[in-house]
Amino acid sequence: MRPVSRRAFLKLTGGAAAAAALAGSPAAFALRQLQPISIGNPLESYPNRDWEQVYRNQYRYDGSFTFVCSPNDTHACRLRAFTRNGVVSRLEQNYDVSRYTDQLGNKATAHWHPRGCEKGLTMHRRVYGPYRLKYPMVRQGWKRWADDGFPQLTPENRDTYLFTARGQDTFARLAWDEAFDYVARGMIAIAEQYSGEEGAKRLEADGYQPEMIEATHGAGTRTFKLRGGMGLLGVIGKYGMYRFSNMLALLDTHVRGVGPDDALGGRIWSNYTWHGDQAPGQPFVHGLQASDEDFNDLRNSRLHIQCGKNLVENKMPENHFFNELIERGATIVTITPEYGPPATKSDYWLPVRPGISDTAVFLGITKIIMDRGWYDEAFVKAFTDFPLLVRTDRLQRLRAADVFPNYQLGLSHDGPSFALHGLKQEQYEKLGDFVVFDQASGQLRPITRDDVGERLLQKQLDPALSYSGQVRLVDGSDVDVKSLWELYKIHLRDYDLDTVHEISGAPAHLVERLAQDIATIKPVAIHIGEGVNHWFHATLHNRATYLPLMLTGNIGKPGAGCYTWA
Repeated sequence: MRPVSRRAFLKLTGGAAAAAALAGSPAAFALRQLQPISIGNPLESYPNRDWEQVYRNQYRYDGSFTFVCSPNDTHACRLRAFTRNGVVSRLEQNYDVSRYTDQLGNKATAHWHPRGCEKGLTMHRRVYGPYRLKYPMVRQGWKRWADDGFPQLTPENRDTYLFTARGQDTFARLAWDEAFDYVARGMIAIAEQYSGEEGAKRLEADGYQPEMIEATHGAGTRTFKLRGGMGLLGVIGKYGMYRFSNMLALLDTHVRGVGPDDALGGRIWSNYTWHGDQAPGQPFVHGLQASDEDFNDLRNSRLHIQCGKNLVENKMPENHFFNELIERGATIVTITPEYGPPATKSDYWLPVRPGISDTAVFLGITKIIMDRGWYDEAFVKAFTDFPLLVRTDRLQRLRAADVFPNYQLGLSHDGPSFALHGLKQEQYEKLGDFVVFDQASGQLRPITRDDVGERLLQKQLDPALSYSGQVRLVDGSDVDVKSLWELYKIHLRDYDLDTVHEISGAPAHLVERLAQDIATIKPVAIHIGEGVNHWFHATLHNRATYLPLMLTGNIGKPGAGCYTWA
């Protein structure tokens, strides 16, 4: 007899026992029912399989409608709801993006499919869920404050009515008419308490700055801050809140007794500007609130850098473009304190200290690119302000009118600054024209804000990047000037690799690797987000992210640029 191992014995006896147990069980019946059916003539006889209809009925519906899912993430996906007995049973994408048109007749493309995300497709569960709020509620402390006639919120009253312990308060249920009444009485009380001289004294006691108090012009309604927010999209959020703010002028007429010409409404606050959802430093670079990109363009990058942005878990209806980027073989780099979802999809990850210490990373990369000559000189001269001369006594740009006697401003009103960008003459007179050192002629030459790219070549200007010297002004005085390029070289002396590592915690060899990748891989895109924009010095970070792109010509081209996402 051949010896049997313990493992083989258990395997044999276990299998036999399982087979014996299964033979007479309901599971065996179910398995037999799922076996392929061999039928000679299905018209003669066919086994009863009505039990399968249970599963088909799960997806049966008697009606459907389309709607736009517009939560705080603003994607506005058009979905289709399927109903049964008047109840939404499931949601699906509608597959009609390619038929979208704007007012000019422009159409989207099928590349935008699929629309929708897991959050939107399960929204009906929240609508019918047990935790949906179905009636108005108010804090008990606030309600007592209102019932007591809205007494002034002194430090003692703030404690009494739990304004200083709101997380410990409870809520009271109201009828809708009661809720409207409390809201209206609260607004009247605020407008009355902060109007006139007494109102200004209360604001001052509350710590408001003199400029803010002056901006109220004595109207308590000016203390109302109304935000056209993303959480309330469309007509209600964008227009309704602003119209309501203006409508408060009617309240001001009753509180201060002023006429319609003097009545003042509330204050309008932009959620992007006020909350830092968008990059506050990008206007410093290009004058616009944010650099705008069609998500289609994501796939065109060859080097994709995420910094304070998560395109894996967020921007969910559009992150399939990020997947396509990976499929096309792009290099993915993530700069974050934590090894999160974007880092898992990256070729390499730069860990940095929390905060915006990665500002030092981008300044260190800029220094490497400049010191090692990895920059695109033609692009830097034609499309950036690096060649512009700066007065070292004021650290302001040297104005052409300060150098050239009887200088006349050189911008044409047919040029892009006036015709496309909306520049006003009074703004232009305040800004003036600039000065560069022209290597072709060996002289200082004036330059306008329109003299970029081909326009610069047409003027046969060859601005010097590196220039330092003394300039005689029209008033007879002399002033030392340097090109912005030279000033950046001075500024970046403090951002060698060891110092960057010390500030940010990022490994020095990865900072150097990223600098080389930015200099050699094109196009490059840097994506930043609210993880950066909400920090106090976000303006410095936003500007620093542009520097490597400006040096390497990664601006204004498909797949290139710096983009901010909220």
